[in-house]
Amino acid sequence: MMVLLVVCTLLQAQPVSGRGDSWQEVFNNKKGTVTALWDDIEPFIYINKDGVLQGVEYEIMESFKSYLQLKYAIDLTIVWEPAGSFDSIYGKVRNSPQPGVFGWSYFSITPVRQKEVQFSPPYMPDLNVLVTNNLEPMYASSQEFTAKIKEMRAYTMAGTTMTEDILSLKKSFYPALPVTYKEQDYDVMRTIAGDNKGFGYVPLSVYIVALQKGIKVKRQHVLSSRRQGFAAIMPLQTDWKPVMDEYFSSDLFRIKAGAIIAKYLGSEVKDLVFENVQESAPALDLVSLEKEIVTKRLMDTAVEVQKHRSFRNIMLVLFVSVILLSLVLYNRFQTKQKLNRQLSAKNDQIEQMNQLLKLKILQARMNPHFLFNSLNSIQYFITGDDKKASLQYIGRFSAFLRKVINYGDELFINVKEEAELLTEYLWLEHCRFHDKFDYEIRVAPGTQGAAILPLLTHSLVEEALYKGVLNLTNGHKGKLCIEFVTEEDTLVVKVTDNGISRQDAARLDKKKGMMNGDDAMLMRRIDLFNAQGKRKITTSKAVWHENGTALNNATLEIPQPLFEQL
Repeated sequence: MMVLLVVCTLLQAQPVSGRGDSWQEVFNNKKGTVTALWDDIEPFIYINKDGVLQGVEYEIMESFKSYLQLKYAIDLTIVWEPAGSFDSIYGKVRNSPQPGVFGWSYFSITPVRQKEVQFSPPYMPDLNVLVTNNLEPMYASSQEFTAKIKEMRAYTMAGTTMTEDILSLKKSFYPALPVTYKEQDYDVMRTIAGDNKGFGYVPLSVYIVALQKGIKVKRQHVLSSRRQGFAAIMPLQTDWKPVMDEYFSSDLFRIKAGAIIAKYLGSEVKDLVFENVQESAPALDLVSLEKEIVTKRLMDTAVEVQKHRSFRNIMLVLFVSVILLSLVLYNRFQTKQKLNRQLSAKNDQIEQMNQLLKLKILQARMNPHFLFNSLNSIQYFITGDDKKASLQYIGRFSAFLRKVINYGDELFINVKEEAELLTEYLWLEHCRFHDKFDYEIRVAPGTQGAAILPLLTHSLVEEALYKGVLNLTNGHKGKLCIEFVTEEDTLVVKVTDNGISRQDAARLDKKKGMMNGDDAMLMRRIDLFNAQGKRKITTSKAVWHENGTALNNATLEIPQPLFEQL
């Protein structure tokens, strides 16, 4: 250990080999040379497959050079010098007697470092997230995680804020926690992926790139840490800081930096990285993005994956997709053929049959919506290498599919069949979000034979699930209740949930740019029925308060017997 410390000290003490002219010299001579020290870490600064240096920090420094040329007519030469490691860059900059030396390696701004080096303004938020092995459960609270920390092993990168976060947990909760140091964040995550009890901290942006690289770790939604931001470092005696501050505060930099970060992270990822430093960050957007990255990586690398054990799983998903799509298309074809024969035979009822056709087409359009949502779930289980859960899910999904296809050609089904369909659907959703909500379906005695349009209640249930209970935060568990009762000659369906209000959900959807298509489809089906019915199907929504808890309630009132209403 003593030899290692001596070697590290010597490496940090080695002088910078390139020139580091001062700003005053460069300004007076209208030209000069500075040295930029760097260490390979994607997406910040790295050598691409063509051997060319690139990355967020590389382009920001080069854009600073262009700024000086544009505003001061200065011809600045930047010597990019590889420094070997994060610690080596920091040591060389801190000890450099030359003012024109810059260090780039996503340095976090901290009070301790500000006493030893100068920082540029931050170019990007600094958010460290806690990652664990994929086999670890998703912890609902910080207390739940720290209670298990005695059984775990920490991995981190020396000299970083990630190490500070690890050591803080160690000091507060388990002083004997074993900590192993790696050279890079990607080495940390690869090690955690191979250690069932491993965990560590990494920057959010690096974590997202790791997902794109195929490193299988799990982001925990607890114990994240935020700091001022990522920035370049310079020696304490530098005179470059004022002009660097000037550039970072310019409109040109704000435009340029946004474009650079979007180029290497993607515009959607860039927005999430910046939004997640705010307390109101859309956590569900980040979860959706993680699933999209995993799915996209799975499809983009299908040829390579076919050479490994997961080939059978990928082919199973593709095979099921083709079969299900074929069944849906065949079902829609059969429905259209049957309706065309009915329309030809009953010319005197053509207007009424047109209305029925529209109603059934709307109903058929809902089938692919269910199918592709469930295919995403199958991909999610298979990507997690949970073969047993995948097979169980596919088995139940097949039963659900049979019911959807069987009922897709019917104008009416009874409450017993509708409740069975809802039971299958909610079981599938509960598998995906088992720790997010519970559900209950109640059918009053004597109500099972009442008639209802197929899948009519599904839109209300899906709205309660996705708009209400799944948007609950702070570990609150959702509760969903569906009740079928008969009141005189009317079937009443009540869907109640304890999720967020529909007004809050609408604001959240507007922020995400989402449309409320399912509710619109439900109303179109009801309007088509009501246009030709003697009595009307009615809907209502309200908010109840029970034991101090606000409950969202949606009600359908369906006249009985339904067949006689047309």
